[in-house]
Amino acid sequence: MSRAPSPRRPAGCRVGVPLLALGLWAASSLVLAAPPAQAAETLLSQGRAATASSQEGDGYAASKAVDGNLTGTRWAGQWSDPQWLRVDLGQRADLSRTVLTWEDGAYGKGYQIQASDNGTDWRTLKTVTGGDGGTDEVALSGSGRYVRMLGTDRSGGYGYSLWEFQVYGTTDGTPPAGGRSRSPAPRGTGS
Repeated sequence: MSRAPSPRRPAGCRVGVPLLALGLWAASSLVLAAPPAQAAETLLSQGRAATASSQEGDGYAASKAVDGNLTGTRWAGQWSDPQWLRVDLGQRADLSRTVLTWEDGAYGKGYQIQASDNGTDWRTLKTVTGGDGGTDEVALSGSGRYVRMLGTDRSGGYGYSLWEFQVYGTTDGTPPAGGRSRSPAPRGTGS
């Protein structure tokens, strides 16, 4: 059996060289960029100073909402609108989210998460409407030293009542005293 003659290429022409050049050009046009480095999210509010517009009684102080006891202690405000709970993070932070764990039957259907650098001038970072109680995880974008929940619409005849008000974010790399690393995911999401 005879073989068919292979086609002749002009002298000096090599197929591999143009393909190699094409491959190098394609590779050089790809931009491979790593995502920017981000600091680990930290629970900033636990154990920090907290105040509120009101409290239902001696056992329901604002500090109970930032003590880390998720189902044993809580803040409860008077039975009227508006009411607020504020936490001082101790230093300015870039905020990523809040987790609000409401008492059943005493939650905010409508509220705002606000931030401030001085505790007086507030910026609304998120407005929540149609809250349904349980645990609300609210994504944030903004910064501040003070963070508050401003309740504008109660779920019923009771006041606002939070088992825990957690604020997460990052600082300049040094968490304030009382801060700790990110906790496990909450048991549910709200708005």
